[in-house]
Amino acid sequence: MTMSRSHLMTLLLGALALGFFIGSGMVGLLSPLQTERSDEIALTREGAFRFIRTSTETNNAAGQPAKELKPFRYKINDLLDERLHTGVVASAAVYFRDLNNGNWIGINEREIFSSKILLKLPLMIAYFKWAESNPLVLRRTLTLAAGAPGERVPEGSPSPIEPGKPSSVNDLIFRMIAYDDDSAYTLLRANIPNQRLDRVFKDLNVEYNPRDEADSLSVRGYASFYRVLFNSSYLSEEMSEKALRYLSKSSFRAGMASGIPANIDIASKFGKRLVTVAEHGEERELYQLHEYGIIYHPHRPFLLGIMVRGDDESALVKTIRDITRLVYDELDQQS
Repeated sequence: MTMSRSHLMTLLLGALALGFFIGSGMVGLLSPLQTERSDEIALTREGAFRFIRTSTETNNAAGQPAKELKPFRYKINDLLDERLHTGVVASAAVYFRDLNNGNWIGINEREIFSSKILLKLPLMIAYFKWAESNPLVLRRTLTLAAGAPGERVPEGSPSPIEPGKPSSVNDLIFRMIAYDDDSAYTLLRANIPNQRLDRVFKDLNVEYNPRDEADSLSVRGYASFYRVLFNSSYLSEEMSEKALRYLSKSSFRAGMASGIPANIDIASKFGKRLVTVAEHGEERELYQLHEYGIIYHPHRPFLLGIMVRGDDESALVKTIRDITRLVYDELDQQS
């Protein structure tokens, strides 16, 4: 059969059009993956890591080493003395560290935390360390047993964990850190080999036994966990960034976060519990509040840990906020 030139051209054009249509469809199907990969590359080149140390953070805008800070410990002391004198605060401890040059300030920095509120941050680090060699760990699901004792509903949490409903380890870690979720902590703690959590304390040379409920840790000692995340010196850069990103999502905003400008990042962990103290031969219960985190001042990121005890929770939260504001403003003026 003889095919006219015009007929042949029509078929060729149709084939080209069909090929273009199929090709366009394939691009449409593949583009989400391709775009995601392209975004990752572009972000990495421009500084995808928002929370870990970058190579330029030890220098100022002119490329010079960050200058020494003028002493301001006395200002924090004055604020605390006023709160202690009025009885608003029964005891307090503060630890500050300039993450550019390592200068630090300690006020009662050997004051200890009650152990129950210590383990959530190192537990996250232990899971992320485990996931570096076995990524499937974070996809594993855990289930709160039906009829299990109910924990308090976490502040800011969209909903409590439902008994009988599986949750991924990754989601539980986020809930534990962002919402201070005790049920998530209980599940995660029960499903990690003890040696993996022990290893974190041993590797970081932190003198603390996570299996001894009577053991304690100082406000200064707790700094190790934040420093290794900021410097990505224990976990990989990706896992360190992930851990600090989870800390930046804390639902508690009345303390440190309210003492700094709204546009400044903070990666922090807040804890609260009632403790029994003996005074003048009598025992009484006091709130113990602590908040510890990295505040990302644009020129001087710094680490700040505050622990306060007293019988008025709102006054303790205000003290944390006021100390944070004092420190931030001081660094802002000196920078």
